[in-house]
Amino acid sequence: MDRTAILNQYVTDMKAVETHIHDAVARQIDTDATRKYPEAVRVLTSLKTTLAAHTQSLEQYNDGTDGGGILEAAKEALGSALGVAAGLYDKIRTDTVSRMIRDSYTATSLAAISYHMLYTTALGLKEERLATLALNNLKGLTPILVDLSKVVCTVVASELDDEDKVYTASVGEQAVRDTQTAWDGPAVKN
Repeated sequence: MDRTAILNQYVTDMKAVETHIHDAVARQIDTDATRKYPEAVRVLTSLKTTLAAHTQSLEQYNDGTDGGGILEAAKEALGSALGVAAGLYDKIRTDTVSRMIRDSYTATSLAAISYHMLYTTALGLKEERLATLALNNLKGLTPILVDLSKVVCTVVASELDDEDKVYTASVGEQAVRDTQTAWDGPAVKN
């Protein structure tokens, strides 16, 4: 496989990953349950907007390369079939908003690590334009991952409060403070 084909493959895969995440997040935002949590809607909307911009930039990159558009069209046909199946699955799921946020965090983490791979590949194959695009897109996802990790705590606390299972309403804020320190401090060895 030549250099251009390798890069097209990676870019097309990355676009497919972010398109599927985007579509799932759009469905999450469009639920009555999610609308009860304005902070969750804010973060998920930010993620959706970021993913849309990313997929557009990846598509523009691929369209500017030999064979990129053809490969992308073939993958989109397969992806739309998978998307229909995922859409049906979403209609039968009745997850809590906290689980939706958890799923979005997990999917966004997949996109982030995929950008690590794309960036490294672009560097290795001396494709500076793609390396810059990958690093910029990664930088767009990292603050959203932090926001998702914060909002999940407050949503879990609210869901528990709604079910009269939490002893104090401030547990969400405490959970945010305490869990965010895990990113700053040294690792704890067991």
